[in-house]
Amino acid sequence: MLIATPNLCLDRTELVSAVVPGGVLRAKSVEVTAGGKGVNVARVLRAFGHHPPIVGLVAERDGATLRELLAGEGATVVGVPAPGYLRQAIIMIEEQVGRTTVLNEPGTRLPPAAWADYREAVRAQLPGQTLLVCIGSLPPGAPLDGYGQLVELARAAGALSVVDSAPGPLAATLSSHPDLVTPNLEEAEAALAGDAGEVLRASDDDVVERAGRAALALCARGARCAAVTAGGQGVAFAATGGEVHWVPAVPVDVLSAVGAGDSFVGGLALELLEMGADSATPPTTEQWLAALHRATATAAASCEQLRAGGVDPARVAELLELVRDQAREPVQ
Repeated sequence: MLIATPNLCLDRTELVSAVVPGGVLRAKSVEVTAGGKGVNVARVLRAFGHHPPIVGLVAERDGATLRELLAGEGATVVGVPAPGYLRQAIIMIEEQVGRTTVLNEPGTRLPPAAWADYREAVRAQLPGQTLLVCIGSLPPGAPLDGYGQLVELARAAGALSVVDSAPGPLAATLSSHPDLVTPNLEEAEAALAGDAGEVLRASDDDVVERAGRAALALCARGARCAAVTAGGQGVAFAATGGEVHWVPAVPVDVLSAVGAGDSFVGGLALELLEMGADSATPPTTEQWLAALHRATATAAASCEQLRAGGVDPARVAELLELVRDQAREPVQ
């Protein structure tokens, strides 16, 4: 398995009493960790004994800090030099109400040569891999269809491809026919509507129906399969020419939901690795659903921990049994 997550960053998780617009806030505690959605996916896999390489852009000005943090976690990193400074993600957790606010910086603009170098680094790492996970935002200057280019490289190498990205790159990837896309409901609807999705707000209105429609629409536009997550409610799955399946979530006491979607992808990737699927023997619908059960349990377990991508394998196993028990038949 290979993780393509170009837009690496530093996560600054800060505990505050409350977020007050226009006010001066003082953090009670701060934790700085390596960040980026693919970093969180790799954390999940390492918890289960797998060490997939992460291919990411490393800023020339302060990338040494990121490398040190990743090395300290035991991560395997293929760093591609990029200009400028690392972007940061500010994660503010309000002590009083348990609410989380996240500010994601875009990253330094890339020259065309930097993306070409990145694409070549992914190509060089693909031989022998059965799965490529393309995850996270693309930095400014990267081509909008950048993940589509990587999907095509994966197919040529015989690997399955899973894509989880912002609405713009997600929409641009569909014509390359990724094996699975895994947006949340707001990202999926923004991608289908042609919205950049700079501000996404969750809505609880008719999420089962909306997620099912979005999954089918993503398949109609080119994805071979689509899993559209709806937070604490569940995930809708559809394949090209197929029906919609709904996998309900299981309730847990949420400490932090930051990175839950990344943990979802990590759990899904773990199941795909263990079943030995590749592009020559792609998963059946039943196997995709088994992967989504594992993904749902992993995402729920990650919500019980503060660090994004942090999971306890024993807890995942407990929640997986609950997910399997309450999984329903197709809803459409």
